[in-house]
Amino acid sequence: MRRFRCRLPLGVILAVVMLAPPAHPQMTTAQYDNARTGAYVHETKLTPRNVNSRQFGKLFTLKVDGDIYAQPLFLSGVTIPGKGKHDVVFIVTEHDSVYAFDAYGKPSTPLWHVSFVHGDVDTVPASDVMCPFTQPEVGITSTPVIDAKSGILYVLARTKDPSLPAKVQYQQKIHALSVTSGAEKLGGPVEIKASAQGTGAGSQVTRVAFDPLRENPRAGLLLSNGLVYLTWGSSCDVGPYHGWIMAYDAATLKQKGVFNTSPDADDSGIWASDTSPAADKEGNVFVATGNGQFDVSSGGRDYGDTLLKLRADGQS
Repeated sequence: MRRFRCRLPLGVILAVVMLAPPAHPQMTTAQYDNARTGAYVHETKLTPRNVNSRQFGKLFTLKVDGDIYAQPLFLSGVTIPGKGKHDVVFIVTEHDSVYAFDAYGKPSTPLWHVSFVHGDVDTVPASDVMCPFTQPEVGITSTPVIDAKSGILYVLARTKDPSLPAKVQYQQKIHALSVTSGAEKLGGPVEIKASAQGTGAGSQVTRVAFDPLRENPRAGLLLSNGLVYLTWGSSCDVGPYHGWIMAYDAATLKQKGVFNTSPDADDSGIWASDTSPAADKEGNVFVATGNGQFDVSSGGRDYGDTLLKLRADGQS
């Protein structure tokens, strides 16, 4: 299983049919729901008769500052301080920006805009990652997730701070942003740090550490049973890398769980091409790994090319 590239160019064009939407529509996660069906089964307005070349096409352009690899998300009836109530589309870019726009382009300027680039902190150059798939910079790649009840947008961003020592210049952080203003919530952001007991790819170490430069969070975020799940693979198979799954408390951003899919080997990345991990109502989480070694059947702990069903410890 390998990565598939899907991006929108600098500046995103929205093509929509301007019809009356159903009450309180929302798109808070990748592929619409945690089953990743991509299906909105309550549609009553769009039909083959009105979705045609005469009524369906470009209506307006929303300008952003970088390439878009993540799926836009949508909430209706969001009250923006000082700007009234809007149906809002949320867009993230590889230039480490988060935008909230009026979904109908009225206005076409951002309702709010947050950038994680400041001072010496910048996006990660593609040359550092050593992968041509995301050019010229790497910032926010995975689709965020929204908790509509709390009004929080969870975003995973990558940055580089050259003012820091070489070993810690690269960082990945989870941000909890207010959907109304973009302000940081829950004391965020929180830097992603983790390790797992293991020897890695034949090394003499006893613990394998998460590498914020090599680990690529291509899959979207998952919100399930009060936990935000993040997953990683790699960029262009540049190693060493591992598949990682981490869970964070959606109310506190406290790390609640870490799982490494190849603790005694390498690879076994969770690619997913921006399709987020799936989850059911019982709290089970489903992911697929690609590449790597599979030795669980012979007593090992490495899950290469495997479909995994997981459950967070302590969940009822």
